[in-house]
Amino acid sequence: MTNASNCGFLKFRSLAIAGLCLVSGALTACTPPDQRLFNPNAGKPPKPHYPPAPPGKPAPAPFLQIVAGTPKAEWAPAVSRSTKLALSRKPDLLFVVTVLSPETGSPAAQVKSIETLTEQDGKDVADQIVASGAPPNQVQIEAKTDGSSPKGRIRVDLR
Repeated sequence: MTNASNCGFLKFRSLAIAGLCLVSGALTACTPPDQRLFNPNAGKPPKPHYPPAPPGKPAPAPFLQIVAGTPKAEWAPAVSRSTKLALSRKPDLLFVVTVLSPETGSPAAQVKSIETLTEQDGKDVADQIVASGAPPNQVQIEAKTDGSSPKGRIRVDLR
């Protein structure tokens, strides 16, 4: 080999080494393509699906339920008969008379609605239970707001 041909070979060799270094440097600077190139969640542990909890049991049905404003002649015989039947089975029952008032616009109107329903219908139902043979200390009156009904209701529950 001559010196001239050796010089061209050395230039080619040094350019090849420099190119190889540049390519390998460029490759190490980039992340190599892998499975996450197409699916970003690949390789991550799976997250188990927990189904939502089943809905709770519905509230038990009331012993008696009267729509507010119903005439006393319609509900009084049923209340008397039911009270006597319940007391004959268990004499130490607690009768819980719950007045459910529909929601109204303002808190003041809500209080007025609850007071009116309690004084008119709730007290009448409690008095009828006492007149049917239940001792007064076994009758309890409660008042609540219930947005699910457009009319007021009186519920009688037993404890």
